[in-house]
Parts: sequence; structure tokens; C-alpha cells
Amino acid sequence: MQYCLPAVGLALLSVWARRIRLLYRTGFRAASRRLYFLTALCLGAVTCTAMLAQELILARCGQLSWRTGLPLHLCSCMGVLTLPMLLTGNRHLTHLSLYLGLPGAAAALLFPAVAPTPWPQLTALAFHTMHTGVLLAPLLPLLTGWRPAPEGVWEAGGFLVLLALVALGVNALTGGNYLFLQSPASSGPLGLLAGHGVTAYRLLLTLLAAAVLALEQALVRLLLRRADPLPAPGLAPWRL
Repeated sequence: MQYCLPAVGLALLSVWARRIRLLYRTGFRAASRRLYFLTALCLGAVTCTAMLAQELILARCGQLSWRTGLPLHLCSCMGVLTLPMLLTGNRHLTHLSLYLGLPGAAAALLFPAVAPTPWPQLTALAFHTMHTGVLLAPLLPLLTGWRPAPEGVWEAGGFLVLLALVALGVNALTGGNYLFLQSPASSGPLGLLAGHGVTAYRLLLTLLAAAVLALEQALVRLLLRRADPLPAPGLAPWRL
């Protein structure tokens, strides 16, 4: 499931994005915008619904609390921002979704840490659907004409620092493990960073995040050098 959902979602998104750009280039700009809006609405709604389903499952089995239910993990925070980002085309939100949501969701899908519940299949479906939505969300504007700014990395980095400070405070008050700042997830490579104390672990997490952002910035610079020319300003189909 963790690989099937993203693969199918990416294939469908590619088809719809191609259709959106074809309509735009052939002069059907109103139809192009409508199709973009419907695609964005569906993708954002599915992501939010899957996130809500996770919360309801945790509540039903008595695991929902201040320690577990706040959107202070990277992907849950991006899940909250997905629908507003897609429907408004806000450049700042799209940068956050691209530079933070995409790599965070990819890591979560590669190394899933699904909460144990009495309904493991339903929980896994909600988990993978939500993370697939977060993964695909920035690809919709990217595939339909939007081009990110390399400087958007600084926005993403600043937001991540702010989120980490909030998570540290909430963790101290609730005993939670938001952003996995107290200990690594039960699965995945973050466990390799632990073992030398919490301070060293957090420092290594910071260096890892900085390295990922630097790599993304380099990839965006490469994309901008090789990308097709943009449509006329203000007429790109992702602008609603």
C-alpha cells in the first residue's frame, strides 16, 4: 500500500496536469482553471479527510490526547496547509509544501510509523492516503506551470525552526514526541542518529534537515535552468 498509493496518485495527477496545460495552451483558459480547481479541491479534500480519519481512529481507541493529536509533526502540519495552499496558489505556502511536505511525506511513506490500533488496515489506509496527498500536493502546481524560487528554502527553513520551537514547548508540557525531537520513530533511519543523548540527537536532526534543504535548493536551481518557459505572468492555470 505504501508504494501503490503514491504510484497510482502520481500517474493520475500527471494525466490531469497534462490535460490542464493542454487546455490552457489551446486557448481554453477558463476550462483549464476549472479543471485545476476541481483537481486541487479533490486532492486537498482527500488529504484532509484522511487526516481527520486518523484523528477519529485514535479517539475511538482512546489514544487521542494533547500528546498525540496536535498537528505538530511535519506531515500533519503540512496536511493542514495542503488545501489552503492548493486553492489559493499562495507562493509561500507552496514553498513550504514543496521544500518540507514533499520530503517529509516521502520519508514517512518509505519508513511508515503507523500507530497500533484495533483496526490496523484502516489506520494504515488513512496514514498512507494522508501522506500521499501531502507528497503529491506541491507537484500539482509544479506540473501545471508554477516554478519555485530557490530562495524559498529560507522560508521553509525558518518555518521549520519555528515549528520545532513550538514542538519543543509542547513536548515539555505534555510529554509528547512531536517532530520526533525526543526520540526517533520506531521505524526508519533516524534511529541511527540516536544513542549519544538527546542534545546530540537534535543537533544531528538539525544538520540532516539543513542538508535536505540544501539538496532541494540545488535541484530547484537545476530545474529552473532546464524548465520550459513559463506562461505569461498572471495567466498560469494554477492561479485561481
